[in-house]
Amino acid sequence: MIKAEKIRYRVDSFTLNASLEVLDNEYFVLLGMTGSGKTLFLENLSGLRAPAGGRIFIGGREVTGLEPRERGVGYVPQDGALFEHLSVADNIGFALRVKGEPHDLRLRLTEELASGLGIRALLNRGIRGLSGGEKQRVALGRALASRPACLLLDEPVSALDEYTREGVCGELKRLQREFRLSVIHVCHSFEEARLVGDRIGIMHEGRIVQTGTADGLMNAPAEEVVANILRAENLLSGEAFTENNRGMIRLNGRVLYAPFARGSVRFFIRSWQVQPLGRFQDPTGLNVLAGEVTDVLINGFSAKILVRSEIPLVFYLSRHDLEDDGIKKGARISVAFPPDAIHIFRETVI
Repeated sequence: MIKAEKIRYRVDSFTLNASLEVLDNEYFVLLGMTGSGKTLFLENLSGLRAPAGGRIFIGGREVTGLEPRERGVGYVPQDGALFEHLSVADNIGFALRVKGEPHDLRLRLTEELASGLGIRALLNRGIRGLSGGEKQRVALGRALASRPACLLLDEPVSALDEYTREGVCGELKRLQREFRLSVIHVCHSFEEARLVGDRIGIMHEGRIVQTGTADGLMNAPAEEVVANILRAENLLSGEAFTENNRGMIRLNGRVLYAPFARGSVRFFIRSWQVQPLGRFQDPTGLNVLAGEVTDVLINGFSAKILVRSEIPLVFYLSRHDLEDDGIKKGARISVAFPPDAIHIFRETVI
């Protein structure tokens, strides 16, 4: 378990003020924009920086005042921080040598880790000339060699191409399960976070503003900043009111059925709940909009469809459904969505 209670740290005009609890054997992803404080938070947890306030617990033991080597933390910084004058084997075995482990044990553990990471053939190689993915695996091996209680990963796959990134993320998840580790993995890509995270935390301006599963966050981002970080679409403003015991939102000359709220609100319409009208068996009580398809963006097996109407909308269909419905650029279309497809951000609800 990793527990941070009200960790405070200030750098110039930026203030970190964050609390978090990561469960035993949980893979937790900390997601946020550049400059939000993610790396600073990891450096406080690992002991590379001393917080101005708060407490840190690793595995139920308070480690706030301990040196990095005493915390039982494996830390992989963004650049890996490998020793270029040492071989791959010596990099992986470095922590074991510092702990005074005998040579035979260091050799056996290093070979086991390298085999598990798929880099045993590299053990006698130097660091220069390794690919980005190979360096990341060496850095992971070095962090895991000391059998840490938890693992902190700062942008561990940021240097990799998309194809390699997916494979390494799968490997990270496998290693986390195999070693039964609590992990905090920092990144700025929601797609990456979905690949590995049991839960995800959103960091903004030094605060962790919301945590949850990937689906939970996408369905109900607590603040608009969370929706922006998750790249939610169909973000809109309107005036909320109640009529005939139904929630309504008025915008752009249209009135939508919506959850109950009052006053000026910011909200988004969940794109995955928007469908061509003909796909609903009973349109009663639905919000229906007619418009023109302005673009169809195909990505693999799915298509992103942009519709211009009184309220511009984005929604998605499978390529199969796209062809069945005959949807193409320039076509007239009516789309519909239920009232509960509208999510109103809590800070604007009165």
